[in-house]
Amino acid sequence: MDEVRVSVIVPLYNCAPYIEACITSLKEQTFADFEVLCVDDCSTDGSLAIARASAGDDRRFGFTALEKNGGQSVARNVALDQARGTYIVLLDADDYFVPEALEKLVERAEQQDLDDLYFSAQAFYESKELFDQVREEYQNRPAFDGVTTGPRLFTYFEEHREFLPHAPLRMVKRSLIEENHIRFYEGIIHEDVLFTFQTLVRSKRTSYLNEPLYRRRVRSGSTMTAKHTVENVRGHVVCVREMRAWVERHADELEEEFLRAVSRRMVDYSLIAGRIWLKDIDEADRERFLRGLSPQDRLAFYSEVVYPASALEECENDLRSSKTYRLGDALLGVPRRMRDGIRGAKEFREEQN
Repeated sequence: MDEVRVSVIVPLYNCAPYIEACITSLKEQTFADFEVLCVDDCSTDGSLAIARASAGDDRRFGFTALEKNGGQSVARNVALDQARGTYIVLLDADDYFVPEALEKLVERAEQQDLDDLYFSAQAFYESKELFDQVREEYQNRPAFDGVTTGPRLFTYFEEHREFLPHAPLRMVKRSLIEENHIRFYEGIIHEDVLFTFQTLVRSKRTSYLNEPLYRRRVRSGSTMTAKHTVENVRGHVVCVREMRAWVERHADELEEEFLRAVSRRMVDYSLIAGRIWLKDIDEADRERFLRGLSPQDRLAFYSEVVYPASALEECENDLRSSKTYRLGDALLGVPRRMRDGIRGAKEFREEQN
């Protein structure tokens, strides 16, 4: 079959209230040379039918229904196997693109002959409560107009503490993915972390388009806002394990700055997993998780995840219990909370516009 310039991958799973806006945003793109691969992961709310109806007779849209539920990684991998585009773009079914998104991405990628291209987003929220609970900020990332390697761009973002692992916020050449046999790790959540890393470290020419081309919906029930479970822990642990294995295999050819940056990033992910383990996982789930680990993996889990997070929490508790901290918090707490409440309400209104 003939190639197209862009393959847009849209996994579907119980997204009926949102899928029409997602599909419509693709039909309204100012750039026309693309295909959309919608893969339904056994939705039970009619998402696939709504997606088909929204696409209408637009032949750029293709649909696949999986026979059994496998998770977002499986749906994305099925689409990657079908893709014909020069570039791959991911779009979550509850999000959407601005009309000029694909046009701007292809123009920049071809001007600079890029292997992949990062771009920015703007979050919008279903409620003020979600805005307060999960505030996603993209506007703080520093601009980067030049061309560099993936590891160096990662180091640049990490030095500013603004690296984001969201896979939908990048356009990647399909040849880079296929030549390196990259697919989403199946059976975990937070799979974006590993996919972004695996493609990034192999990119010879990358850049960042500092424009909010993606509209990211923050809603109840999503991976970001749902109650943490042991699957959140396992997802982060698997990603760190796979990242570390790759770095160890290639350490001799990596720059010192990247080694420091990726080490800090892996520690961050491990601490996230550790905090979830300590605060959100009950004893029965902990025992089931540990039984599934080999003695070697349990050793690594305790030493790299649980005890570092526990030690950090103890330090924070000691600080909060100190007399100086309590006095400062008492003096500043009320005006600070008033300030944050006023600012939060103002920012929420601005985000929704």
